[in-house]
Amino acid sequence: MRQTGFWIAVCLLCCDIWWSPVLGFEWYSLAPNPSYSRDLAMGASTLALDYAPQNQSINPAGMTCFPRKSRQQISFFFNPGGMWQIKNYIADEAETQADAQQIVDVARLLVNGVAVRKKEIAVALLLSQPIMMKDDPGRYHNFESKSSLGLHQNSIIMKLLLHPRVALGGRVDRFYRYAYPEDEAYSYGVILKPRGIQVGVQYQRFPSSGPRYWHPLDRRSDSSTSAGIALDREAVKVTFQVMNLTESDKPAFLEPRAGIEWRPARSIALRAGGIQFSRSHRWALTTGVGLVDVNWIRNRAARLLVPDDLVQFALAIVYNQRRPEIGIGSLTFGWRL
Repeated sequence: MRQTGFWIAVCLLCCDIWWSPVLGFEWYSLAPNPSYSRDLAMGASTLALDYAPQNQSINPAGMTCFPRKSRQQISFFFNPGGMWQIKNYIADEAETQADAQQIVDVARLLVNGVAVRKKEIAVALLLSQPIMMKDDPGRYHNFESKSSLGLHQNSIIMKLLLHPRVALGGRVDRFYRYAYPEDEAYSYGVILKPRGIQVGVQYQRFPSSGPRYWHPLDRRSDSSTSAGIALDREAVKVTFQVMNLTESDKPAFLEPRAGIEWRPARSIALRAGGIQFSRSHRWALTTGVGLVDVNWIRNRAARLLVPDDLVQFALAIVYNQRRPEIGIGSLTFGWRL
C-alpha cells in the first residue's frame, strides 16, 4: 500500500508535465531551488508549521535547525541542486568576474547557509535564495536557465524558544541583483503550541520598491499580517492559513489556503493543497512528494523533530474558471550537516 501511494504520486507528477501542452496551458519550471518546494506543494500554507531550512516557511519562528536535547552548536546547509546553477554561472557569468569572486560565488551556490545556537537562541544565515519580482513580465519564462545570483536574497533569521510551546522569530532579508544590493525587508512572527494544534502569526514588510517572491504562488503584499493553524502529527500534518494580501494604500482582503502532508512511510511524504485567489476567478491546486527524510539515517541525537527531506518535488496548476492556465514545477535538494 505504501509503495502504491508513492508510485501514484510519481505518475501524477509525470502526467502533469507531459500533458500540459496537450491541455493548452503554459508550463514553467523553477530551477533546483534551496528550500521552497514543500511550501509550494502544500498550497503555500505552512506559516504555522516548524520547518527545516530546506522546507522553508515565511514565518521565522518556525525555523528548526537543531535537535532539542543535542549538544550540537553549529549546522551547515548544503544545496546539491547548486551544481545546476553553477553550470549556468560558468557558462554565462564567470568570465566577467575576478577569480576570487568566482570562488565565492560557486561556494555560496553549494553552501546554502549556516546556523549557530546558544542555549535557546538560534541564528541562521541563508545565502543566495533565488527570487522573482512581481512586476517582471518575464519572471516565469526560462526560470531554470536564469542565474540564481541574478536576483536573490540573503537572509538572517533569529529564533528564540521561550518555552516548548512558545517560539518567537525575526528575519531580515537583503535583496541583490548579482553583487549589487538593492533593498531590504524584515518580518517577525510567533508560533504557539496549545495542546493538539499549532497557531502561527507573522508580520512582514517589504521595501517601497515592491515585494520579492520565492515562487509564482507566493503572493505576499508590501505590508501585511497573516495567520494560520496546523494539526501537527508525526505521520499527518493539516494546515489552514489566511493571508492578508492588503497593500498599505488599498482596502483589506484575505486569501484562504490549505494543505496536507501524509507520511505513509518514513522516507516518503505525499503533499497536496489549494488556494482560492481573492478578488479573482483563479484558484490553484498543488501537490508534491518528499523523499528520503534524512532524520532516519542520522543517529537519534542528531534528528530534528520536523521533516528534513533530501529531495522534494512540487507541482501547482492554476485554473481560471475551471480551465487550466499555468502549470508550475519545482525541485529542491537539501542537506543539513
